[in-house]
Amino acid sequence: MADSESFHMRFGSLLSLRTRPGPWLERLAPGLSQLGPCRQLTHGPALWLRLGPDEWWCWQDEEASDVAALAQAISQAAGQAFHACVDLSDAHACCLLPAPAGPLLSAGCDLDLERLPADFAGRSRLGPFTVVLAPEPAQSGAVRLWVEASLADSLNLWFRRTEVVLQPREQADAASPL
Repeated sequence: MADSESFHMRFGSLLSLRTRPGPWLERLAPGLSQLGPCRQLTHGPALWLRLGPDEWWCWQDEEASDVAALAQAISQAAGQAFHACVDLSDAHACCLLPAPAGPLLSAGCDLDLERLPADFAGRSRLGPFTVVLAPEPAQSGAVRLWVEASLADSLNLWFRRTEVVLQPREQADAASPL
């Protein structure tokens, strides 16, 4: 099971982009205009998530963050195309759940993570929390999770309680001769 230290919520730059798909999106990241809903794409330090037909999120870890420069790049790429770009950086926190994240998430999320494509990205419920989930492209079995910043401490407590409940089951499975 994941070490509780790994449930640390962190902040980076997070932009929400609302627009219709168009060729200008290719200036931001090759393949972005063709990215299907509920999918993710990594381009340089940016992780792009397409959460719906007209909604993209762009996440960059804190070290690589320059939210003003990214917003300006989006505005320049869009030109006259209708778009809305909102900085969500202070409103959401991100947590990287190390592999295997599936057992912990399955305690509160009804998504079958094993059956989802490796480039999945989407909203779901995790216990009482609405979250955005995306498998970590660089670590098989790890999952990035975003939650509203005001709920980050509560979600962290939920992780810790759930981990304690799951540990006896894992210990029993390890002791079983089958």
